[in-house]
Amino acid sequence: MFIEALILGVIIGLVRHGKIFRLSYVNFNIPQLVYTSALLYLGIIVMNLGLIDYNTSLYTAFLLISYILIAIFLIANIDKKFMLIPLVGLCSNLLCFIVNGFKFPLSSEAVLKYYGAEMIELLKSGKIKFFIPAENASLSILGNVIPINKILSMTILSIGDIIISIGIVLVVQAIISDKHIQNRNRITFSKNIFR
Repeated sequence: MFIEALILGVIIGLVRHGKIFRLSYVNFNIPQLVYTSALLYLGIIVMNLGLIDYNTSLYTAFLLISYILIAIFLIANIDKKFMLIPLVGLCSNLLCFIVNGFKFPLSSEAVLKYYGAEMIELLKSGKIKFFIPAENASLSILGNVIPINKILSMTILSIGDIIISIGIVLVVQAIISDKHIQNRNRITFSKNIFR
């Protein structure tokens, strides 16, 4: 969803007569946090694939630290236009994750519809790690309860995911269409320099 949001932001920026090179000229504070968070998330993906057998607490720690690092990055760059929006979405997801004992509420109805009865039984019996049925969750409205049909697949998003995606679109298009960001490779001279 976030990749699609990034692409959509680029398209909207270009439609607004922006320049894609402007993305590389924005100075973000402590970008290392994003790289570290991405590495942690890669570790989470590896754990989900079952390629490495890690225990539950390590998975939870990776996910929690990843969220916190992204939150710090967004706060450090809050002066950038629209940066508050993805921060609100991230905090929404993080709050829901914490109050439910480090598990995400997942819509049983959407799971049944898109993944079948076997998957819903696994969810209700607690055999799907890090997810609980939304009906039994606190702040379930903030959980993964919104089914979205993508081009090649289906996914179940949270309100926070949607807010983050909207924020990404707005941030990216704002940067691309910002005419005050100049091309660093272009050297300009004052008209009076040769007088």
